[in-house]
Amino acid sequence: MDIREQIAENERIIEQLNRELAKKSAEVRIIQQISSEINSTLHLTRILQLILDSMDRVLGFQHCMILLKEESEEKLRVFASRGYDQEGVGAEVKFGEGVIGVVAKRKKMMRLGNIGSSMNYLRAVRARMEEAGQLASARVPVNLPGLPRAQSQLAIPLLVKDRFIGVLAVESPKPNAFDELDEIPLNILANQVAIAIDNARMYQMEEHRRKELDEANTKLVQLNESLEHKVKERTAQLEQAHAELSAAFKRVEEQAAELSVFNRTLEQRVAEQLAELERVGRLKRFFSPQLAQLIVAGGTEDPLKTHRREVTVVFLDLRGFTAFAETSEPEEVMGVLSEYHAEMGKLILAHEGTLERFTGDGMMIFFNDPVPVPNPPERAIRMALEMRERVAELIVKWRKRGYGLDLGVGIAQGYATIGAIGFEGRWDYGAIGTVTNLAARLCGEAKPNQILVPQRLLWTMDELVEAESVGDLSLKGFLKPVPTFNVVRLRG
Repeated sequence: MDIREQIAENERIIEQLNRELAKKSAEVRIIQQISSEINSTLHLTRILQLILDSMDRVLGFQHCMILLKEESEEKLRVFASRGYDQEGVGAEVKFGEGVIGVVAKRKKMMRLGNIGSSMNYLRAVRARMEEAGQLASARVPVNLPGLPRAQSQLAIPLLVKDRFIGVLAVESPKPNAFDELDEIPLNILANQVAIAIDNARMYQMEEHRRKELDEANTKLVQLNESLEHKVKERTAQLEQAHAELSAAFKRVEEQAAELSVFNRTLEQRVAEQLAELERVGRLKRFFSPQLAQLIVAGGTEDPLKTHRREVTVVFLDLRGFTAFAETSEPEEVMGVLSEYHAEMGKLILAHEGTLERFTGDGMMIFFNDPVPVPNPPERAIRMALEMRERVAELIVKWRKRGYGLDLGVGIAQGYATIGAIGFEGRWDYGAIGTVTNLAARLCGEAKPNQILVPQRLLWTMDELVEAESVGDLSLKGFLKPVPTFNVVRLRG
C-alpha cells in the first residue's frame, strides 16, 4: 500500500470515528432528554405514556411494551404498549413463560434475531427450570399484544438495586433488527425507567395510605417523613445517574477534541511525506532506490555537492556491438540493449553500486559513493563475475539469432572528484579522475569475457580471486605501461 492509499485509509477511519462519536453524543443527549421528561412527574400512567412516546418518537422503536411485576406473585402484567392493538393491555405472563417470562425469571436481557429458530432454545431453558424446581410444569396461555410476524425481539429487565420490577420489550418484523448498539442506550434508559416507575408506584402507594390515614394526624406525619426520605433517596440516585451521563458526555467531547488535534497533525505529516517522496523521486534519477531512501533518511551528506573520495570504478561494454548496430535493424538493436540493461541493472542494484551513466552498450558503475560501503573492490569484482555469467546466458540466445556479441570489463580503484554535473533542469551524477580513465582503458583492451584489473588492485584481493597475467599494457593517456591481470574466478 503506497502513501496515498494509506492517507485515504486514515481519512476513511477518521470519518467513521466522527460518525460514531456523533451518534454516541446524540444518544447521550436523547437519554438525558427522556430521563428529564419521565422524572418530571410521579403519575405512573403519565410516565408510561412518556416512555412509549419517547421510544417511538426519539429512539425509533415502533413496537414496544412495558410489563410490571405483580406485587405478591411471580407474574407480569402488560401496563402499556405502543404499535399494537390495545386488546393486549392487561394480559399476564408467568415467570419463565416465553421470552419475556424467561427474562423476568433470570433477570437478564435477551435479544433474539429470529424468534422462530430460537423456540427450541427457550423450550430447553424452560425444561431446565422445571427440572430444577424453579418453574411449575403447568402452562398458562400467553396472550400478549405481539406482532403477528415478529422476527426480532429485545427484552430488558427493569431493576432497582437488583430488585426486579418489570420488563421493557421491543419487537420488529425484520430479522436481526437489533444489535449491541441498540442494547447500550436501552440498558441506560431501562435504569432510568425502573427508578421512575418505582418512584411512581411507591408514590401511588403512599397516596393511597395517606387517604386511608388522613384522619390520623400522627400517622400522616410519619407517612410524610417516610415519603420525603424515599424521595431524597431516589433523587440522589437520579443525580448520580445524571452525573454518570455527564461524565460520559465529557469523555465523548474529549475524544472529539483528540480527533481534531489528530486531523491537524495529519495534514502536517502528509505534507512532510509528500516532500520526502518528491526528494526520493529526484534522487532515484541518480542512485539505486535503497541509496535514495538512505540519503533522504539522513544517512549521508548531500551527494550532489562536489566532493573527493576513493572509489572502485567498473567499465563494461559489449565486444562487437558497433558492427552489430551497423548491420542490424534498429528494433533488433533496441531489443538487445533492453535485455542487456535489464539484467545488468538488477546486478548493480543487488551489489549497491552507483550507475554513473550508460551510453548504448557501455556502462560506468562505481562503489563507495555516495554512501561508503565495506570492501568496494570485492563488491566490484563479485558484480563483474556475475555479470559475465549472466551475459554468457544472453549470448547463447544472441548466437541463435546471429548476433556476434561478447562482454569486456575493466576495473580500477583510486580517488575521484564526484558530484552533480550539468545545468538547471538537467543534472547528471558524475565522477572525474584518473581512476575512471584507467577503468575505461582497461575495458577497451579487454578481450571477450575478460575482466581486466591493474596489479595494484589485484594485490588487495589476492586471497579472494584467481587471476592470470596479460602483461604490461600501454594505455592511452598513461605514460608507463600498466601491469594487468584477467580475473578468472573466485577462490574456493
